[in-house]
Amino acid sequence: MASYCCFRKPRTRLPSFTVPRYRLITLHDMLCLILRREGEVVAIEGTGGLGKTWVAKAAFETARNSNRFDTYIWVSLSTSCSVRRCIEKIAIVLSIDIGEELLSSRIRVMIKEHLVRRKFLLVLDNAYFVEENILRILGIPCPREQSLGSKVIVTTRTGRTVSVMDPAILISPQPLTDQASYDLLREKIGRDIDLGLVDNCFGMPLSIILLAGALCDVPEQKSSKLISEAYVALGPKISVFATMIRLVKLCYRRLPSDTARHCFLYCLLFPDDEAIPVKDLIILWKLDGIIQEARHSHQANCYGEEILHVLLKHGLIHFEGDHHIRMHDVIRETVSQLGRDNGYVEQPEKYFDNDIPFEYLLAKFGRRISLMNNTVKEQLRASPSHEFFSTWTLLLRGNRRMRTISEIFFCRLGMLRVLDLSFTAIRILPQSISGLYYLRLLLLVGCEYLEEIQHIGSLGMLEALSASGCGSLKRVECGSFDRMRLLEILDLSGTSIECLPSLAACMALNQLALQDCAFLKSEQTMETDHKSYDTEFIRFPYGVSKTGAVSNLQIGTNLVCGSLKM
Repeated sequence: MASYCCFRKPRTRLPSFTVPRYRLITLHDMLCLILRREGEVVAIEGTGGLGKTWVAKAAFETARNSNRFDTYIWVSLSTSCSVRRCIEKIAIVLSIDIGEELLSSRIRVMIKEHLVRRKFLLVLDNAYFVEENILRILGIPCPREQSLGSKVIVTTRTGRTVSVMDPAILISPQPLTDQASYDLLREKIGRDIDLGLVDNCFGMPLSIILLAGALCDVPEQKSSKLISEAYVALGPKISVFATMIRLVKLCYRRLPSDTARHCFLYCLLFPDDEAIPVKDLIILWKLDGIIQEARHSHQANCYGEEILHVLLKHGLIHFEGDHHIRMHDVIRETVSQLGRDNGYVEQPEKYFDNDIPFEYLLAKFGRRISLMNNTVKEQLRASPSHEFFSTWTLLLRGNRRMRTISEIFFCRLGMLRVLDLSFTAIRILPQSISGLYYLRLLLLVGCEYLEEIQHIGSLGMLEALSASGCGSLKRVECGSFDRMRLLEILDLSGTSIECLPSLAACMALNQLALQDCAFLKSEQTMETDHKSYDTEFIRFPYGVSKTGAVSNLQIGTNLVCGSLKM
């Protein structure tokens, strides 16, 4: 195994390059090394916040832009991410249908069959593997044996992961120099700043970004006071993580409002190995009562985007792609206890066991329970009892093997305001859902086996319902929307819905999404305007055609948009 250290000194072009063993190299040289033609495993090891993911992304994007591989796979992992979960994530990126019952061994075979004749680039980011022969366990062909020039890049904090990956190349990103640290700080803040501030940052890029976030948006006349506070926060030069912890807490305190702080902690409810969809996050902020200043969905979007901008500027989250954000794992570890103290707890995958009564979770974790991408299997059930729970939020998204929910499950959750059953294998909604009178948000996105939405007619407080991507959904029970005078958002795009029930009572409805509804009934009529055309119109119920409240109507497909007859 060849070992290298690298500094961040980017250049524009990447000529062919050969690097001797055991030497200090630049980022430019490192990218050439990672992307050389030989098929091999490359490990990038270092402490959290040093820039390992940044390096891997630079290599990944460089390879993609230069079209060097046939297949590109990026998989984000975490300490709580099991081998089974990693296998499923690889299969999902490769668009392999893993169904609801396939064993890991079968999925491994499908992954190997997909990749064995392809030149691929696989990045396993933030890995914590301990199993020997881990590539074989994951179903990944060995790049050396495949002889097509495939690459596997793994980023990790642990030497054990490096050992089991058996890399041909080991790269250790080095801390920034004092000058590079100061240049990054000045770039982030947008002005000159006290050079001494970077002395205790250990050259860690994440520490510099957090320091810049704490000092952002400070008027010149108040900067000296804040700089003094920053020096106190940096404290003595004890360790890298001690400094990061103090900086994270300083950034958190510097957030402009309690609302912004709660919005930030709310991100802890999402799995640490998944990017967070911005659209879903803002809706959850509003309907879970975090953003109370916004009365309508449009106001919530505007206010939510402002808060996102604040969190981004303070360095507490970062964008991943155009429509997702993520919290760095070091930041997450630092604020996890603060989140628990305020009721924002994400349950790790290994925690939940179907033998544990679900009411135990309800009693222990109270108002907000997140079991996203967890191990809930087959039937979700709770024991009969007269005890009621004050749970507001239940997030079960991504439990792909959860088929049914017992008929009495929601009887003890009468205070529930947010329910997310997206990407589960449920086929029907239980009758007890009709008792969730305070429910404001119901998410059923991507429930591909769901054929009918029923038992929701009594949910008079519901403000948003999304069942987009439920390909088997054909029907919404008649009368479902008659009492929903607060419903603002209805998304049935990508379903097999044939007709809509009455929306006459939905006076607040302003967003209706019916894109890619191939079976939605239409009627043909003759419209005359200079010329005569046979025009096909979607037949909308009374509430849409007469109230005129819908300001955002999305219909048709990407190729042909439908027409609206009012």
